[in-house]
Amino acid sequence: MIQPIRKYGDPCLTAVCEPVSEMGDEERRILDDMEDTMREYHCVGLSAPQIGVCRRLFIVAVGGVFIRGANPEVLSAGSLSEDIEGSPCIPGIQRPVRRPKKILCRYLDESGTVVECELKGIAARAFCHEMDHHEGKMFIDHLKPAQRKLIQKELDKIAAENI
Repeated sequence: MIQPIRKYGDPCLTAVCEPVSEMGDEERRILDDMEDTMREYHCVGLSAPQIGVCRRLFIVAVGGVFIRGANPEVLSAGSLSEDIEGSPCIPGIQRPVRRPKKILCRYLDESGTVVECELKGIAARAFCHEMDHHEGKMFIDHLKPAQRKLIQKELDKIAAENI
């Protein structure tokens, strides 16, 4: 079921999320809702806090990669590259963010199996972006203070509309 996307200023987006201890029916239902929502909003990934669920569930669907899982971790990372990022939580704002070009990651898949794999390019970027949401961070938190200052009025407007 398509869920409303939480917008900048929503407390769930700045909360540190609870880890998932096991993948059961409830977790798969949340992932189903996340997938429906992600497709509706044309995202390349989505994390549970973006639909108001403060748990470490995520989806990445880009660059030939499709992952529905929990508890994402980056075990090692390669060199950084800068590319434009955005989020349905901050509509209309996109900015360059530095992220690893390649990562070795670990997560819990839907069957409850711990998976380790290498992701490259946009899939690595999306994985890191969604993982940030579980720590209460958004892509704008990677901006330099001067870059953040340039968009602060727009952010304040989004937050005011969210009240």
